[in-house]
Amino acid sequence: MDQDAPRARERRLARIKLSDQVAEDIRRRIARDRLRPGDRLPHERALMDHYGCSKGTIREALKALEVEGLVRMVSGPNGGPEIQDASIDVMTQQLRQYLHFQKIDFGQVYELRTSLEVILARNVIGKLTEDHLRRLEENVRLCEQANSARDRALVRKAETEFHDILCEASDNVILVLMCRFLNSMLRDLVSYRSDSMREHELFGSHNIESHKDLLKAFRAGDAEAAAEVMRNHMCCAESFMRRLDASFNSDLLSRS
Repeated sequence: MDQDAPRARERRLARIKLSDQVAEDIRRRIARDRLRPGDRLPHERALMDHYGCSKGTIREALKALEVEGLVRMVSGPNGGPEIQDASIDVMTQQLRQYLHFQKIDFGQVYELRTSLEVILARNVIGKLTEDHLRRLEENVRLCEQANSARDRALVRKAETEFHDILCEASDNVILVLMCRFLNSMLRDLVSYRSDSMREHELFGSHNIESHKDLLKAFRAGDAEAAAEVMRNHMCCAESFMRRLDASFNSDLLSRS
């Protein structure tokens, strides 16, 4: 038997598609040239000449970058590939796809969420604008109205949006990504097996009072008070989730 045969097969298996090589080189170019959202890449013909490959290969490479959310294709006579800002929605959907094949429970989620939301409460002190505070107050009023009307779906949705507004004020992009991801999971993927309206109303009332206390701490610029309220808020929220027999939907792959 030819001893070089296994190595030859390994080389064939390790061979990377030309379109993938082109896509990787474009990624390097974007990083090297420090291109920003709105900047344009060379048009299709220029890329074909530069890489010495076919139109189909270039289109396949650009399509891969478009699926990743790194570029978008602008139509028209002056169109072409344009750098676009990374979308949190795209990132969170990719994280959901990973978690779809894992076993997750609320203990894991709140072990992380409690820590992150306390950090977020401290982080936004002094960064919340009057517009942020006004929108937070409007959110609390919406929650009160929805809770009184027993609109469970609207209450649960609005509660997480309160925390999304806090994310807008944060300057820690990694913290924002993780908090927004957990908020989206709780908003979009949670179902409640308990139909106890009394428990849902109590949960809504707890969240409303906690959010009001947070607003007081934010307006006072009191980081310690905000952190303490948020810590208690997260612990109580987890307890209510368990009492309402909450569970994650089995389908984390579908877009919301």
